[in-house]
Amino acid sequence: MLALAAPLLVLFPLALGFLVWRRVSALGHVSRRLTIAMALGGAVAALFAAYFERIVLAYTGLSLDVASSGAGGALLATFLLAAPLEEALKVSVVWPLYRSRRIVDPRLGVGYASAAGAGFSAVKSLFAVLLGTPGGVTVLRALVSVPAQLFFAGVWGYALGARGPNRRGHWFSSAWLVATLLHGLYDHIVWGRGPGLLVTVIPLFVFMGVGAWIALRDVAPETHPHQHWIVPDPPSLRSLREALRPVDHRLMVHWIVIGAFTTLGLVIALLALTVLLGHRLGVNFSLADESDMRSSGPLILLGAAVLLAFPIAGYLVARASAAHSVLEPALAAVLALAALVAMLFMTAPIGVLFALAVAPLAFGLACGGAWIGLERSDETSHR
Repeated sequence: MLALAAPLLVLFPLALGFLVWRRVSALGHVSRRLTIAMALGGAVAALFAAYFERIVLAYTGLSLDVASSGAGGALLATFLLAAPLEEALKVSVVWPLYRSRRIVDPRLGVGYASAAGAGFSAVKSLFAVLLGTPGGVTVLRALVSVPAQLFFAGVWGYALGARGPNRRGHWFSSAWLVATLLHGLYDHIVWGRGPGLLVTVIPLFVFMGVGAWIALRDVAPETHPHQHWIVPDPPSLRSLREALRPVDHRLMVHWIVIGAFTTLGLVIALLALTVLLGHRLGVNFSLADESDMRSSGPLILLGAAVLLAFPIAGYLVARASAAHSVLEPALAAVLALAALVAMLFMTAPIGVLFALAVAPLAFGLACGGAWIGLERSDETSHR
């Protein structure tokens, strides 16, 4: 299996990097030589990361795997060592281009950062399989981790390009911090938890896919746009920023609180309905065990129920409040997620990981539901 998996683990991230380079090159030249240099630099950085992580983990007795060092040790190893080290090394590869003023816009930032992420991912995934536990689960984990390396690099790469060589601001630092935290969460689920919880990265995977689609559409629009009849085009980043701004600088706090209670009520109701229907269909929810792949089915059903509550709540709050901004439904979703994490922390700590995994996509769905509600409210108001 290793002989078949090794070429795939190397070619898959490089193919994704090539697709990103091709897209960002559509509207302007992106140096092929520098892109290859970034990929090679990312590969060298991955070698250093693998070597340094093994030394530190061996010295401290920690491990990324919860089964080896417990939940606390695995979280420390992931969030204080692996995630910040890997993102910092990828930044160190791209930073010379920024300092030499070769990254002057978000398009170049995304292109070069994704190339570094592709080279990093190719080597990191290969080493994870070569040095890890032999088997199909390790190969699956390595493949699942590939898109994340490119996406997280693209997040701070976009901010680096938006900052420009002559600008000063905190957006790059904030973007890097968010990327590092999400990277740590993603890696903890993929490499730290049992195979039964691998399915919980699906919401993060969807969030990354939609986020990459929006970002690439923003930095490199299609030269010949065509109408999508099945899946409509997502809004631009500029439209999202405008929608999240309060109208007349007024914030309707009471609708934020009402929206949070509405969201939590829908989550509880849909979870209860899902469990009831699941029992009628013979679904055994007691199989939810992170060491057992058979737990994937029940987790998918429960996750779908939780996620469905957010666009419905966002739509209802936008319609009921007659808001002209999605800020209130968005903040209501954040408040509801915080309350959900707090409740799970006190009752079922393992559920906190599940809630954090669905949080980015749930927030996006709440904004999407509110966006639809705003559009229909505006149509109604013009009649």
